[in-house]
Amino acid sequence: RKMASWGRLSVALVAVVATCVAAGASAGEISTSRPFLIDSQVMDMQWVNSTHKDAKPHDKVVFVRSARGSIYRSVDDGLNWVSQRDKIADDDEEAFQSRIQKMLFSKADPKYGVMLGYADLSWYTKDQGNSYDRHTFGALVEMKLHPTNPDWVLASKYEGEFPARYLSLFVSVDFGKSWKKLVSNVFQFEWADPNAKGRKDKTIYACVRKQDSQPKKSFASWDPNIDFVVSHDFFATSEVVVEHGNRFAVHTPYWFVAAMNPEEELEVKMWVSSDGGSTYHSSHFPYQLSERSYRVVDSKEGSVFVQVTHSQRDMMFANVYLSGEDGRMYSLTLRHVVKDFKGMSDFERVNGVDGVYVANTADTEAEPHLTLAGGLQAILGGGQVDGMVPTKTKITFDKGGMWSPLKAPEKDSRGHSIACDSKCSLHLNGKTSRRFGPVYSSPTSTGLIMATGNVGKHLHARGDEVNTYFSRDAGRTWEEILKGSYIYEYGDHGALMVLADNTKATREVIYSWNEGLNWTHFEFWDHQVEVENIITEPSGASQIFIVYGRRHDKGVLMQLNFETLHERRCLGSNAPGSDASDYEEWTPSDELRSGKCLLGKKTTYTRRKRAARCFNGRDYDRKESSYACACARTDFECDFGYQLNSKKACERVPDMPLAGFGAPEDCSGYFTITRGYRKVPGD
Repeated sequence: RKMASWGRLSVALVAVVATCVAAGASAGEISTSRPFLIDSQVMDMQWVNSTHKDAKPHDKVVFVRSARGSIYRSVDDGLNWVSQRDKIADDDEEAFQSRIQKMLFSKADPKYGVMLGYADLSWYTKDQGNSYDRHTFGALVEMKLHPTNPDWVLASKYEGEFPARYLSLFVSVDFGKSWKKLVSNVFQFEWADPNAKGRKDKTIYACVRKQDSQPKKSFASWDPNIDFVVSHDFFATSEVVVEHGNRFAVHTPYWFVAAMNPEEELEVKMWVSSDGGSTYHSSHFPYQLSERSYRVVDSKEGSVFVQVTHSQRDMMFANVYLSGEDGRMYSLTLRHVVKDFKGMSDFERVNGVDGVYVANTADTEAEPHLTLAGGLQAILGGGQVDGMVPTKTKITFDKGGMWSPLKAPEKDSRGHSIACDSKCSLHLNGKTSRRFGPVYSSPTSTGLIMATGNVGKHLHARGDEVNTYFSRDAGRTWEEILKGSYIYEYGDHGALMVLADNTKATREVIYSWNEGLNWTHFEFWDHQVEVENIITEPSGASQIFIVYGRRHDKGVLMQLNFETLHERRCLGSNAPGSDASDYEEWTPSDELRSGKCLLGKKTTYTRRKRAARCFNGRDYDRKESSYACACARTDFECDFGYQLNSKKACERVPDMPLAGFGAPEDCSGYFTITRGYRKVPGD
């Protein structure tokens, strides 16, 4: 979900505010709640039953955690809020004793939730916050709820005396009432999927240091004495799955393990399982380069995009590789992808349409002009700034097979022509830019993308050059919809777009029922708020939004309900394209091939016509149909050990070892060799 916040952290404490009441709305007007003030800015917001089949439209339970660790709860989609302090804190307790560091809610039963405290206390609820049980078991560092049994919980906490402290893993089978120690010197842990092959309810994966081995001085460094292990019986027994496995990540159905090279402490090797953790194989990359760190950036449609850092000097850039279906053999898809010091990269999947991705890359042919101010701003702010290495935006419609620049719009939002030559294109801000809105799409808003950026040779960070852009065809064409940078959200399956200025304090939002053809300004309060985000329930089907931000040193929460506008219900979904229908058919396509095909198939979606002033409704079921297309060059990418040359053909990687390309040692009869191409996974 889109939960990034732009701005400084507020730490002032304010009095608990009583629940708010809805502001009156006349027929045909937006209904708003009275602004609700919290003690500091919003850090986390979670809908805990938005997928419940028996949940009523306006009975969504929403929890908010503030920067000061306070919890607030709404049972009506954010219309009214109640501080949870009276439920979880005793009258004689200091405020810090009831601060919450994390909210967790069970996938097995959304009524179960845990408020993980900073101190010795944590709070457990089995009724979505109507009541809490408080249990003391020391300061817990991390907690994992079981995927199918809501009463089972894993947690880690420190034991021993500083500086020889270590993390131990504990299990509770009665939802936090009592705990049993499982293993010491644990660094990471996770429940397995009990429905996967060979897994049980008690199966746990963890990174554990070997017994009697000496710990490394720095936790952040790789340690050869740590192994990736599995236990099927709460660690009565365990076995090593990947030796020297220091870290792991789960992207269902894939499991990834980073194993240290004991001969070179800065090098790691990635192991992967494509069957839910049952079997593991080492991954292979086509270049003889050291692999220092990995980050899985996408694992949809039967393949994996992995971001690899090859050098400690690559603080701001990384290469992105794409795997085959088993996640083992990787080919280079994009060089020099922009990332921040935390490893977050500007590599974004376009949700709702298969195979489309947007990324920012360093322009290595341009002359960088490094400045001290620019370097400090990039490090502290985490984004690209003028004076640093120039950045360009690229898009792919075939899952990384080919990348191309974004087409610049012909006119701006005021109808003026945009001058753009062959070296000019549209560039968009990604997640590493914390000052401006990032590329954003929603699975239920098929083909729609909003972003901020600029037209030119490179991406700029000057506020006077940043504008807000929109695409309704999954990135093939773009238009400028507003001057300046905005934060945005979709509602009603993409039929409603709501935006707010996120560069300065404002008292209004701007909304559109026709995908930006017309905009309406709505003043939501008499006072100005620094809007940090606009968000709706995860399904994206609602017309109810929560706007949150800051006013002075306080956080602000407010609900905007567009259902009271009484727009009519859209008609004619069974006859899209007809004059009487509010719907049309749309087929995404790859601009590099003839015919409307994408990833080897022609998929047609039914969606609302742009100019139709109506709403889809929560129960709208988008229709789609697809059939296979004849194979073309764009359905294939370079196989392992091959790369694109200047003629866009796949050729052998220089100095690539011959292992795997000739006859196998146990050859008898026929064997297969590659011609340098493989079909794009998911095609």
